[in-house]
Amino acid sequence: MSIQAVDSTSPSIQRRHYTQNPDANFFSDFKAAYAHYQSESLSAASANADASQSSTADTPKNSSSSGLADVMGLTFTELAAIRGTGANDQTAYAEILNRAYSQNGMDDPVAFLKSLSPQERSIVQRAHSLANSIDPSTMSKEGAYNLLLPDGYQVDFNHDGIQEVGAARTITFPPVDAPEQLRQAWQTATQNMDEKDRALYQMRMHTMIYGIHIDDQPGRTLAAADQIDSCRLGLDKSLAWLEYTKASLSVERYERDKAFFSDMKRLLA
Repeated sequence: MSIQAVDSTSPSIQRRHYTQNPDANFFSDFKAAYAHYQSESLSAASANADASQSSTADTPKNSSSSGLADVMGLTFTELAAIRGTGANDQTAYAEILNRAYSQNGMDDPVAFLKSLSPQERSIVQRAHSLANSIDPSTMSKEGAYNLLLPDGYQVDFNHDGIQEVGAARTITFPPVDAPEQLRQAWQTATQNMDEKDRALYQMRMHTMIYGIHIDDQPGRTLAAADQIDSCRLGLDKSLAWLEYTKASLSVERYERDKAFFSDMKRLLA
C-alpha cells in the first residue's frame, strides 16, 4: 500500500485502529512526499516574503498545496489532532523520519535514536504519546524501529502478535502480517462498531490466534497469523464454544457474538 494507510472513505475510527507493515515502497514514497512538501513550503515562504515587501495590496500569496498529511498519512494526522500534538512537533518528527530513511537509520534504529539529541528524542516521545522518556539502550530493534514509523505502520519482527513501540508493548488486530482477505473482512465486519466493541473483538480475535499473554509474555501461537485458514479454523472453534457456553451467557451477548463471528466466517469463505 502507499503512504496513505487506509482508503480516505473509511470511517476515521477504523483508520485509527488499522496497522500494517510498511511495504517495499514505503520509504521511497515517504522521502518523495517529504521532498515535495519541503519544496512547496519553501515556495510558499518565498512568495509570502515577496508579498510582504511589496506595496501592492492585491499581490497574491502562494500557499503550499501539499500539506504534512500528504507525507505522514491520515492516521498520523488524525491521531495528532486527538492527542493535541502541535504543528511544530509534527513537522520536526517528519524531518527526523526523513533523516532516518535517508541515512540508513532503519538498519540500526537503536543507534539512530541514540544519535538524536535529547530534544529530538522528546519530539519522538510526544509524537507517539509516550508517558516516559525514550532510552534507546533499554529497547529492542523492534521497539526502536516502530518509534521511527508514523501511526498506522508497525513491524512485528518475531511474529509473536505483540508490537513493541519503544519500551511499550501493544496488540493490534488484524496482525501486521495478516493476509489481505482477513484485513478486508475485518474492515467490513467492524465498519459500524463503536470503539468499545471493536476493542473487545480485537482482543478476542487476537487471543484466538496467539493464545493468552501472561505478565506481558506472549502465549503459544495457536495458528499461523499469515494464513487465512488459521482464522477460519479459529472462527469455527469460537462459534462451537459459543454454543457450548450459551446457557451461561445473556441473550444479548450470545446474539451479538454469534452475529460477529458468523459474519467474519462468511466474509472469509
